[in-house]
Amino acid sequence: MGLSVTWPVGIELTDWANCLITDFVDFGAFDPLEDPEKWQDWGSQFLNATNLVEDFPDPYMYDDWREWAERFVQTTL
Repeated sequence: MGLSVTWPVGIELTDWANCLITDFVDFGAFDPLEDPEKWQDWGSQFLNATNLVEDFPDPYMYDDWREWAERFVQTTL
């Protein structure tokens, strides 16, 4: 894929989510995270994006957003 994706280290969930939307701006419009409690619902939009070819991890398989986010970023390396 060859893009730069913000690591979820030392950053709050909503800030990381906003960065991620910016990181993926060339791949379409993604919804902002409105409710941090629903981060899994928000994260699932990347699974359904047909313009992305990465095999992103399913956020519903994780209880901790950081674990999911780190795995998510690893798929882009």
